[in-house]
Amino acid sequence: MSNPRSVPGPDEACDLERGDDKPGRMRKLWQRYGDCYRVHSQTRAADTWVINHPDWVKRVLVSNHRNYVKGVGIERVRVLLGNGIMASEGERWRRQRRMLQSAFHRARIEGLFGIWLRQAVALAERWQAAARAGEAVDVSAAVSETTLRAVLEALFSEDLDALERAHGGNPFLLVSSEGRRDLQFAVRFRALGRLVLELAGRRRRERRFPPDLLSHCLQVRDKSTGEAMPERLLVDEILTLVVAGHETTAAALNWVWYLLASHPQVYERVSEEGRLLDPGQVPDWSRLESLQWIPRVIQEALRLYPPGWLYTRRALEADRFGDYRLPAGSDVFICSYLLHRHPDYWERPDEFLPQRFAPQQAAQRHPYAYIPFSAGPRHCIGETFAMSEMMVHVAVLAARLRFQAPAGGPVALEADVNLRPREHLWLRPALWQ
Repeated sequence: MSNPRSVPGPDEACDLERGDDKPGRMRKLWQRYGDCYRVHSQTRAADTWVINHPDWVKRVLVSNHRNYVKGVGIERVRVLLGNGIMASEGERWRRQRRMLQSAFHRARIEGLFGIWLRQAVALAERWQAAARAGEAVDVSAAVSETTLRAVLEALFSEDLDALERAHGGNPFLLVSSEGRRDLQFAVRFRALGRLVLELAGRRRRERRFPPDLLSHCLQVRDKSTGEAMPERLLVDEILTLVVAGHETTAAALNWVWYLLASHPQVYERVSEEGRLLDPGQVPDWSRLESLQWIPRVIQEALRLYPPGWLYTRRALEADRFGDYRLPAGSDVFICSYLLHRHPDYWERPDEFLPQRFAPQQAAQRHPYAYIPFSAGPRHCIGETFAMSEMMVHVAVLAARLRFQAPAGGPVALEADVNLRPREHLWLRPALWQ
């Protein structure tokens, strides 16, 4: 068995979590050193192991997951989101997961389809007006605003309008309008917790619990103790759902529209399928599940440009990846952006080919070569929520309009917390003839 020093990697220090074009630098290291390599972070004065083999991804995220906790960057997440489900660990995390799980059952999510439809139709009308005027639209800003509104309605339902009236506008808009995720933003965002507590207190006093995510958090009980969610945890979970329910979906939809605009033949098939949904009638699961091209396009966009492009973990005890021995305390990076482009598991990996997600092809693929929502016990609790929202969004908009092919070369990446275009994506809409 090899010792840690035998793991390949550059001699010079390399902080992979800093600087521009992080995916590009990691790709060059991967091509040079293979599916397991080690770099030394001068900032952290520690080694980082980067793995790009689905068998080892499975070991970290699934088969030996108890040996790993959240790694580099988790402190930054906790400053923003507290100890919500995204940042907590161990038994605390397991209790929180159990308390939130039923809020994301299919029947409850189906009750949100009316929100998805209403937001998509409103955006379609704005984009159709722009098409008639011959104007380009800021896709990044539009999908950010739309997905934020959708998650806020899912959280607060009938209280959202009252909240806006009381504050002269939507106090959560900074999530969409402010791109930075620094300490200054965290302070402003955490201050919104008092609004969550005010809404929660009002609902308790009025004994009014509309069917939304806030009501679920107020009414759910810890099965092991019978206790309600503590107020501080309630704030952490609601703020986590605001961010997680908005940012990854908005980032993904940027890439969906960019890719569809760049592939007009696929766009036409998606448009034809979108017309199968009646924009005047809220769909149900059977109608969504009858779609074929739309979910495959979304899955392929998530393969090429996964919003959660980098998962970080820290080993509690020593472990092994093949012949390599991982020392206790080591940081481990899993780059889904590169895993999803691994040539051993994906044919023509850099091409946009939604048909690769047809059931027969998907069944032949290594199950851990595709992890846009992570995997194992910490698999994203909101996957069904996000996928259904994106399917309704794409179906409604693609049926009504098309985007002209984007000008210029490939879109530059911003690989920070999420993978998104470095600059706002502007596209020119047109009406179908």
